[in-house]
Amino acid sequence: MAKGPTTKVSNAKLKYLIKLAETFCIKAENGEWGVEPGTYQAILKSVDHVKTEMAKQDRQRRRTMNISYIEDPERRKMIGQQNTQKTIIEQAYDDE
Repeated sequence: MAKGPTTKVSNAKLKYLIKLAETFCIKAENGEWGVEPGTYQAILKSVDHVKTEMAKQDRQRRRTMNISYIEDPERRKMIGQQNTQKTIIEQAYDDE
């Protein structure tokens, strides 16, 4: 199945349209605006679709962790303390 033409639009621009569409839906759901049911349903589905596509683009790439095996049991205690040591910023929040 061939894909149709695609267009590049930045997520920053799409966020404004999502805000507008969500406002439309909220006003329609609250009865503040009288709208056609078909239009409301189409906009509601479009918002969900655009949010899904934006989430796909924002997905983080797989990242690896650097982990090394510590053989020496005496060194393990020291490494364990280093691993669990809080940063200066974390300590400042704890002291508040």
